[in-house]
Amino acid sequence: MRITLLNTFDIAGGAARAAYRLHQGLREIGVAHQFLVARKDSDDPDITPVRPRDAAEQAAWAAREAEGQAELAAYPALQGPGFVPFHSGLAGRADLLEDRLPPTDIFHLHWVRGLVDWPLFFRRRRPDQGLIWTLHDQNPFTGGCHYADACRGFTMACGRCPMLGSAVADDLSALVLARKRAALAAFPGPVHLVSPSRWLAAEAANSRLFAGLPIHVIPNAVDIRALVPADGAPLRRRLGIADNVLTLGFVSHLLADPRKGLDLLMQALNQLAPSLPDRLALLVAGEGEVPSVPLSVPCVNAGPQSGDADLCGFYAACDLLVVPSRQDNLPNVVLEAMACARPVVGFDSGGVPDMIMPGVTGFLAPGSDADALAVGLAAAVRRRADLPAMGQAGRQRAAREYAPVVQAQRYAALYAAVDRERKGRQ
Repeated sequence: MRITLLNTFDIAGGAARAAYRLHQGLREIGVAHQFLVARKDSDDPDITPVRPRDAAEQAAWAAREAEGQAELAAYPALQGPGFVPFHSGLAGRADLLEDRLPPTDIFHLHWVRGLVDWPLFFRRRRPDQGLIWTLHDQNPFTGGCHYADACRGFTMACGRCPMLGSAVADDLSALVLARKRAALAAFPGPVHLVSPSRWLAAEAANSRLFAGLPIHVIPNAVDIRALVPADGAPLRRRLGIADNVLTLGFVSHLLADPRKGLDLLMQALNQLAPSLPDRLALLVAGEGEVPSVPLSVPCVNAGPQSGDADLCGFYAACDLLVVPSRQDNLPNVVLEAMACARPVVGFDSGGVPDMIMPGVTGFLAPGSDADALAVGLAAAVRRRADLPAMGQAGRQRAAREYAPVVQAQRYAALYAAVDRERKGRQ
């Protein structure tokens, strides 16, 4: 059984860290596999980057990339600096990937924006090749957006896309979803979906593209040997946070990402200001600047935290992690905080409730706005003395449910099932 994992990045970003932890777990239990990425940042010798080797390959990559960019250019709402939360499914590396692919029985896709080209990849596969796709957001089954928010267009045909600012039925989102449907229909082998959360599994099942396909729920893993309880005093001293200050943590790859909800956290803290303890601070980590809005408590930006040691130090410097995401799958930051013995406050929506045991390992805010978050934060502050014990309970749960070996064994069983299914099509 020859397995090939595909992800855009190896360690950069939440989906990449999730895929990399699976890679580590599979390696530990002896499941042979290849791992190909568009961009490699680690020094892992078992990961292969897909890069142009010469001018001809560079030109082919640029031409396909230009096709995708041309489709987006018609929509001013997608223009601007930074990450565009919409993708057409075309990939400049389409031919490069085909050239680099090893002999494969089962393809295991993760977050593959810019690596896997929908029209080309799926039609080039054989009936005896199986596909497993782990969903890290909604993009695989939408007309281009990574998170649909309140829009339910993906359950029908997309079109009139709010992210595109479009009032037209046959806009780019409708084109992309139709293109995905045609591509998936051309795939001749068995297809299985994996969702890390129950919420995303239900969304995929309700989508027009993936309705009727088998969907499995396998949570992401967290490396409980690398992410451990640590001493937060050095970072607190460096940042000027006294030991007796109750410190709330917030982590996002991009601090300005509206989906991650830093603005909601700041609003909730302002609402709670009269009832908060005098000595309380907000400690944030990520790329970019904290929004320049009035805040009732001190806010300290620790900047990006790249490695496990940095993450351990950051979580240790926090008494409590707050995850105010408006919409999220199974956020790695929750698992990381649990592994580092820190309780978590989050909304009772998306994949967050799969991880947090209310009153045991953290708190769930009843809703998805600043008012609801204020309720959850107030509950946590009232139980300040219980936070260390709740953190320890979270670490125990992480070791029991989310260890890489546990996840890898679940995937190994799925690989075996798909292998039997694909052999039946030979």
